[in-house]
Amino acid sequence: MIISRILPVGKGLIAAALAIMLAACSFAPAYQRPEQDLPPEWRKIDLGNTPLNVDWWTRFNDPVLTAMIQDALAYNQDLAESLARVDSAAAQVGVATAALFPHVSGSGAATAQGASEKAPNQVPFSQSGLSRSTTQYQGALSASWELDLWGKFRNRRTMLSDVLMNTVIGHEGLRLTIAGETAQAYFALLALDMQLETARRTLKSREESFGIYTSRYDQGDITELDWQRARAEVEIARAQVHTTTVAVDQAEAALAVLLGRSPRDIINRAMPRGHDIGKLPAPPVLPDGLPSDLLMRRPDIRAAEYLIMAYNANIGVARAEFFPSISLTGALGTLSAAVGNLFSGPAGTWSYGAAGTLPILDFGNNWYNLKDAEAQKKAAIAAYRKTVQTAFQDIRTSLTSQREANAIVRSMEIEVASLRKATELARLQYDNGYTDYLTVLDAERQLFAAELQLATALRDRLDSVVNVCMALGGGWKDSGITPDFPIVDAQKLLESEQAAPVAVQR
Repeated sequence: MIISRILPVGKGLIAAALAIMLAACSFAPAYQRPEQDLPPEWRKIDLGNTPLNVDWWTRFNDPVLTAMIQDALAYNQDLAESLARVDSAAAQVGVATAALFPHVSGSGAATAQGASEKAPNQVPFSQSGLSRSTTQYQGALSASWELDLWGKFRNRRTMLSDVLMNTVIGHEGLRLTIAGETAQAYFALLALDMQLETARRTLKSREESFGIYTSRYDQGDITELDWQRARAEVEIARAQVHTTTVAVDQAEAALAVLLGRSPRDIINRAMPRGHDIGKLPAPPVLPDGLPSDLLMRRPDIRAAEYLIMAYNANIGVARAEFFPSISLTGALGTLSAAVGNLFSGPAGTWSYGAAGTLPILDFGNNWYNLKDAEAQKKAAIAAYRKTVQTAFQDIRTSLTSQREANAIVRSMEIEVASLRKATELARLQYDNGYTDYLTVLDAERQLFAAELQLATALRDRLDSVVNVCMALGGGWKDSGITPDFPIVDAQKLLESEQAAPVAVQR
């Protein structure tokens, strides 16, 4: 239904419109954070005297690792794509903000036309004295403003502002993920280096032993069975060298992509190394309990909550569609048959008015939109709760892994030392005829496997520290202090959003 009428000239219309805008209501539900049943040991816990830093990777005291993570945070293409999405979300907030204000446009036209003398009831131009051709010049400024009586535009802006925050915090979470993946890829590379060194050392030792066994076999001192077994062990070690070499190359290439290296560097540039994996310090084990707000600062949890807020505001947008929309329009311009008279007083034209629309029959379109908005909020709440549950799963498993990692490494170091001694004894007994060669093979195989597993255990111990820091959203500074999160250029977007001239009501 369209309602349009010409109102008396004056300032009353504008004053009334402003009063209506100031008193406008919002149909968005009042937001409440979903409640969570947190364990009591996560409420009041002393963080101790050795807190982790926000830049947790500096705790490993490896300049190469620190430089790699800095490069990854600066040049990783996933982060570049994520930051572009932040820019897009900020632009959408700008579009929603512009919808709150009047839209003013200007137009101009010059039109020439010729009339027909053969039209019905047309008097010949020779008799009427009129000109067959005419030219018309026109210029105008027009404005329109849809009043936000029910909070439709304000709630849409609120929704997109929350989406912006979700995107920004998602970018922050991706930074944390990229840093963690870079550290773990670096640790994996160092572990493979250790395994490759072990395989090469084992291959060299077995080749030397095989030379001796070959001489003894030629002299008839050992059986062909022992000689064939010694030969097989050499090839096992050789295959391990080749396999680990391939793994090292794959790890370097994957790390180069994480660091945002160019295609030429990915092909030709080797990854630098810092400390050996066995010399990297393991940061202290974290306490068993932590304050709940420490975990709640995880980027994924915060981003999930902003998504609930966005869908909550979207319900207000959907509800507003059931009510009338009222627009104010106005135009001011000039119309003249000559350019010289275009800006004269008699050439002026103007108009203003109001128009209203009310949905009467839409066959459930608005109702289904509302139900969709409500369902999206329910889905966002479920996703938020699942995110919190996953966070506690992460922190539980990562804390246990870090607590046990040192014990695993110590046990494996003792195992390797014992197997080295056992291998020496087995070889000595075999050389002196006190045992068979199968005993030597078993000792060497167990030692080789244990040395490879030790490299994996050292990597796992470092990975467990990374997992704890990622589970906590980046470590912490000190008791009672909420860490600050660097968001690169996105921080400017947040500051501009907070400084926006229109207040967002929730």
